[in-house]
Amino acid sequence: MVRSDLRAGSPFQFMECFVMTMPTGKRASNLRELVHTLREVNEAALSYHLWQSRMSMAHPAVEYPNDFAIWATQALQDIRLAEKLSVIDPFVYESMEQLRDALVDLLDEYLWDQPYVPWARPGFEFYFCEASMVVLRSQIFAWTLPEFCAGLSKVGLDSVYYHFVDARWRLRSIRMNDFSNWIKTNYDLPELASAIRGIDVGFFTLEEVRGTILDLVNQYIEKPDDNTPDAGTPDQDAKKTAV
Repeated sequence: MVRSDLRAGSPFQFMECFVMTMPTGKRASNLRELVHTLREVNEAALSYHLWQSRMSMAHPAVEYPNDFAIWATQALQDIRLAEKLSVIDPFVYESMEQLRDALVDLLDEYLWDQPYVPWARPGFEFYFCEASMVVLRSQIFAWTLPEFCAGLSKVGLDSVYYHFVDARWRLRSIRMNDFSNWIKTNYDLPELASAIRGIDVGFFTLEEVRGTILDLVNQYIEKPDDNTPDAGTPDQDAKKTAV
């Protein structure tokens, strides 16, 4: 447990970001076209469809972590393929080329076992996009854990995305994020830092990630002792004095 007024050695500076999405002009009507286009699109398109699209406030209400898996279930109506694509974790690969190869290999192997090439329903073609992210410093920062919780409650989901999702690629580690790093550096709470790292970013919405982090941090903030005797009312104090 940590005292609520214990200051960190350095404050946590919340950042804001927004993703500017742009169409690439490339699309896929069937699974073979998707594989072919995946081999040639740039890294910005890969990163957008694998994790940056989660910045959308209208995130689909399905339990799939990337656009390729969502397309498989919605356009191809292939839940089995969607589940296979959901296993791809972009943050375990050291480079985008390794990630691209893993994705293409998975789809090639899946196509090999199919009696025909799966086609998307009309109007459900896969349109490739890419994005660039702009990062700005917010006016919200925290010196203590209560201030951190207050700030995390106040910032937009773009800030949660930047510090918890994008940080994994920025820090080149699936097990790292800005929140855990700050807590690990400033407080002797390795269990808390580890618990935050353990949140499954693939199957939680950004709002759920925020709520889970708040619940975890609040468990480690020292609360006033509820068993402390009451000071007494003014009338009771007067009687004691009179005696």
